[in-house]
Amino acid sequence: MVHLDGLRDERKAAAVNMIVGLSEILRRSSQNHKPGVTLAEEVEYLQRYIDIQKVRFGERLGYSVDIPEMLMNKRVPSLLLQPLVENAIKHGLAERVAGGEIRVAATTTDATLSLSVYNDGPAFPADWESKSDGVGLENLRTRLQIMYGDAANLSVRSVADCGVEVVVTLPLADST
Repeated sequence: MVHLDGLRDERKAAAVNMIVGLSEILRRSSQNHKPGVTLAEEVEYLQRYIDIQKVRFGERLGYSVDIPEMLMNKRVPSLLLQPLVENAIKHGLAERVAGGEIRVAATTTDATLSLSVYNDGPAFPADWESKSDGVGLENLRTRLQIMYGDAANLSVRSVADCGVEVVVTLPLADST
């Protein structure tokens, strides 16, 4: 009986943590009137979303972040990474029994910041370019166009035979 009580306590704690994380996500999305945040703030918000998804998918969801500390003070649009990761989970991993891996990374070159979200799910079909990117990516692409004009770019590509990567390129800006 002790084992079942311990398991029940673990599930209860996980449910409470998920509810707290969800409330923080909802609070931020409803109260956030800032068009830009630091990359550190964006990654913190993304981690709350991943924590909720981990409750849903358990060990089926692998997740890693490869962002150098020196980039964490760079400015990015608020709510940039979460919809990209949500798409990666929904379209790349959710239907796979074995789950998969999501990788978030950032690099800089010259005066640009590149953020990538990769999932190791199925590659796009050969005719994917003739189909719409979907509402989420189109909304994000429009936001980037409004904020940065031609200085920003969002690209989606299949990676070899397994995986999809979305890359957002922005002008490099420090938090001030």
